[in-house]
Parts: sequence; structure tokens; C-alpha cells
Amino acid sequence: MIDPALVPVLSERGIVGVTIGWVDNNGIVRSRTVPTAELASAGRKGVGITAVFAVFDSHDGITFAHEGLSTPSGDARLIPVSDSIVPLAGQPGIAWAQGKQLSADGSPWPYDQRSVLERQVTAAADAGFDVRAGFEMEMVVTRETDDAPAHRGPAYSANAVREVDEFTVQLLRDLASNGISIGQLHAEYGGSQLEIALSPLDPIAAADAQVLARQTIHAAARAHGLRVSFAPLPSLASAGNGWHVHTSLSRDGVNALTGDDEHGLSDIGRGYVAGLVQELPGIAAVTAPSTGSLLRRRPGYWAGAYGFWGVENREAAIRLVPSTPLLGTEHTNVELKACDASANPYLALAVTLAAGLAGVDAGAELPAPIQEDVGGWDDARREAAGILPLATTHDEQRANLMGSALVRDVLGAELLGAFVACRDADAAWAAPHTQDEVLESLRWIY
Repeated sequence: MIDPALVPVLSERGIVGVTIGWVDNNGIVRSRTVPTAELASAGRKGVGITAVFAVFDSHDGITFAHEGLSTPSGDARLIPVSDSIVPLAGQPGIAWAQGKQLSADGSPWPYDQRSVLERQVTAAADAGFDVRAGFEMEMVVTRETDDAPAHRGPAYSANAVREVDEFTVQLLRDLASNGISIGQLHAEYGGSQLEIALSPLDPIAAADAQVLARQTIHAAARAHGLRVSFAPLPSLASAGNGWHVHTSLSRDGVNALTGDDEHGLSDIGRGYVAGLVQELPGIAAVTAPSTGSLLRRRPGYWAGAYGFWGVENREAAIRLVPSTPLLGTEHTNVELKACDASANPYLALAVTLAAGLAGVDAGAELPAPIQEDVGGWDDARREAAGILPLATTHDEQRANLMGSALVRDVLGAELLGAFVACRDADAAWAAPHTQDEVLESLRWIY
């Protein structure tokens, strides 16, 4: 429910509309905007949206291949989450609210991705754990008029950031005004690429912050004649954009991953990492699911091309970031590299947490870490080490998704069916097109 007192407060601040956003199965933010005067009503009854949003594909085609949503009939209700409402610093007159989807009668909607994460957070709490999560968001920034690079590098340099000073100053101000805390901003490795690292939060808040951050970034870029692409691979010549997700567990206020084994892990930490390693192919089918994700998955680009883990190994799909005497014992966390903007952030976190917690519960055995770039090994050496490449084709990725009982259980039959239908539709669209055409079609949709 929306506090009725909020409406006059927003109106006094000049807010004339509230945009209610949610993320679909392609990582695309969809939305409805209601006049501020209608916000309380939207909080009670929701806003009508078609049931088939769950089977929109990345090109705005509607696939009816999923039996549960096989006709254009049906309605769902989009409810603004009351404590997520924020007047947008970069869009004067508009406030933002995260949305939750319900069935038309107000009952749970099986295609609501936010609810999937809520269930996993509850499962973690039932197991005695608090979870912290955060995203690193990479982006390519170009001039809006001609898509020319907004900065010329060098990578990680002050010179690169200075070329987009006005944008970064506004972005930092707007992020703070919108209640989004970040750890840092810097020029990344790729051409005209920047990255921000969101501060860790509880998982729901972390996913909400990621969605709000991208709205904030797009608005700040537009104000300075720039354009931002979060696409997994904006072009074949690009280094590619990851949205690496970091997670950690705590119990009784203490980081539960930190321990005294040779890698700085506890038994819980070993089980958590082992669970991620075991489920990695299925996880990646949710966290980096698009046709662009498959093309980005190349060795040498820190994209998690192979299924292994390492300690501070940025080529590993799963990177352990251990505590140190300088950082303290609370710093231990696990980074999943195989994650990008085409993932729904709520689903990405849900399958990551579920896999890690399953590993803890089972006392899963953790293999030895790999501290090298296995892309430089020959096939025989990788085979001997049991290291397999993650999927680079739709058929491989689909098989990994359907082959993971854990991922199927996390998503539920209805949402899984819709998710697979979207992936199949995207693959069908891509089949007669060149790789360049596929990447161009995805460049600006995130």
C-alpha cells in the first residue's frame, strides 16, 4: 500500500508522474507511468499489463510457444513497491518505483521475477544467513549524434575520465540524489568504456539499485549529448560489457565465508563456492542468457568463458575475493563473471544464491582453484583438468538450462517455460542474421 501522505509530498516537489518499472526475461526494463494523483490507486489495485509480457522476446516479438501464455488473452497487475519510490534527479518531474507483478485477482503471479528472488532470500534466512550482493556495471559511452567514442582511453586512465568530466560529475550527483551508493567509477579496459561498482546491499535492494542505476545513467548521459550501451557485446570489435555480481553470506553479523583454509574460506565458504561451480552451466544460462551473451563469451576477455574458479583470477567464471589483513575478515565475497545486462537481475541473484546455498547444505566438495588463464591451454590439458567451456551456442545453453534441476526449481515451471520460449525466439530471430546484425539489434535495448 502507498501511504496517502506521500502523494502531496511528491506533488509539492513538482513530481507529476511516477514510472513503475520491472525487468522482463530479456533484461529489458519495461514500465508504466501513472500521474502522481493516481499513485495511491495504483498502490491498491495496480496498473493493468498484458499477461504476455512474460513472453516478449528481445526484439519485442511475442512468442506463444509457452503453453501457459499461448494466447493474447489475460491480464496481470503491476504494483509499485512503496519503499522504492524515488524522485529522479536526472528526470525532473518524474519519480521512479520498482514494480511487482500480481495476478489479476491479486494472487501471486508465477511470472513475477522479483518474487523468485524473495523466495531465495527467505530460504537463506531460514538457513540462518544474511546475504549481501552488489553489481559491477560496465558500459560503453558514445556521442549521441554519431555514436563516436566519448573518450579515447587509455584504459583505466585519468585522461579517459577527464574527457567525460561533465557526465561523470552529474552522474555521481544524480546517483547520490537517487539514493544509490557506489564504491568507485573508472574507465574500463574496452574502448570508450566506463564502470561503476554498486555498494553491497541485501539482494532485493541490490537488484532494485541496479535497475535504478541504469535509469540514472541513461538520463545523465542524455543530458550531455551522450548515449550508453550496456549490451553484453556492443560490436564484434568491443571488449564487451559484464555486470559482474558479487555475493557473500553472514551469520550473526560475521562473514560466514571467511575461514582458515589455504584460500581463506570456512567450511561454509567452501560449500558456497563449490555449489556455484557445480551449477555454473545452468546458472550462466540465466545470468548471461542472450544471443549477445553467447558471442561475448570469449577467452581472454574476462567474460568467464570456461567453467572453473580461482582466487583473484579475473579470467575465472567464479572469482573468490578473499579477506586480507588490510581489508578485514568481512571482505570475503564471490564474484560471478558470467553475468551481463541481458540477465534479469532478480533471477540472476536468485539462481546464484540457490546454487551457493545448495552447496553449503550438501557440504559440496570444492575442487582446487585454477590461477592461470586456461584459454591459453590446449584442449588436452583442459580436458585432463576437467575444465569445460561454457556454452557458446543456443542449443548448448538451452540444454544446460533444462539440465539443471536446481535452476528449474528456482524459476518454477511457468516462468521457466516463458524464459525458454524467449530464448528460443531470440535464437530463431538470430538464425538468418549475421553476427553484426544480431549485435546491432541488441546494442541499445538495455
